[in-house]
Amino acid sequence: MKTERVSFMSQEQRISGVLHLPSKDGPPCVIASHGLLSSKDSEKYISLGEGLSHKGIAMLRFDFRGIGESEGRIDDDSISRRLTDLDSAISFVKSYMGVGSEIGLVGSSLGGYISLIMASMDKEIKATVVWATPFHLNNLSSGRESEEYHYPGDVFLMDIKRHPLMPVLHKVSNCLIIHGERDELVPMDHALNIFSHLNLPKEIHIIGGADHRLTDPNHRKNAIELTVDWFKKFLT
Repeated sequence: MKTERVSFMSQEQRISGVLHLPSKDGPPCVIASHGLLSSKDSEKYISLGEGLSHKGIAMLRFDFRGIGESEGRIDDDSISRRLTDLDSAISFVKSYMGVGSEIGLVGSSLGGYISLIMASMDKEIKATVVWATPFHLNNLSSGRESEEYHYPGDVFLMDIKRHPLMPVLHKVSNCLIIHGERDELVPMDHALNIFSHLNLPKEIHIIGGADHRLTDPNHRKNAIELTVDWFKKFLT
């Protein structure tokens, strides 16, 4: 197993990423989308990349534009721009000689929201896993901040109206939902609503006592194991 720093372009701006590569040739690849102001270097994405590659599945984690090591301005951030960046990441993985053609998506919080929309649009996505993901973004203007929650700008808030999640969920199948019972940012009913609108096959796992970021190591380990097993089932 190894990691490789990579970059690719999205609308003429450079995106920075890291590929976790297993030892076997042509593995399937999972693309990880981080939360609102998290980054590719969050500990949970690093641990997930290690867990997947240990089981023979590659993973790309990358920074959306305006965040981390990627180019762009955070003030221009929007759902539309993040979807463009994720689409560019998918194109990069498809062109990368070291991985196979089977692709899955994983995302946490807003990254899960983006992943679900993309999975509804791209029929080549074989499986999706979302952690702590909102059913709607109506409360983003509250101004509450954390690593993955930040008062967004006007560009972001106006663009939200273009991307409701509920109308597209019926197009998403092979999806696993993971949510913390005590998520302080995204209440558990969001996960239940997403699950009810998904196509089959689908599963939901509520992790007892877990918070939004899965800060407890045992909760995070549980989420990673569930995620790896799901992708092993649908990508290998």
